[in-house]
Amino acid sequence: MNRTPKILILSAVVVSIIIVSAVSWHSVQEIHYLKSFYPQQFSVQEAFWASAVELIKVLVISIPFFFIIIAGFCLLHYWKRTP
Repeated sequence: MNRTPKILILSAVVVSIIIVSAVSWHSVQEIHYLKSFYPQQFSVQEAFWASAVELIKVLVISIPFFFIIIAGFCLLHYWKRTP
């Protein structure tokens, strides 16, 4: 098989991993910002709910990128096994 599709698939996987990491990092920074912006009013329960909302946001945004990552690895594995 030609190397170009493999390079494109690996590039798509790497870019997807970078995007998921950036979204996760942004969510962590947003919770940290909320904690510093509302220090007295931000209780442990509110921090829990803010973390849950951020987790849901990260999962919803990341689902298409997880699909790209899984499909890319499956294609690379399939092409590796075929002669």
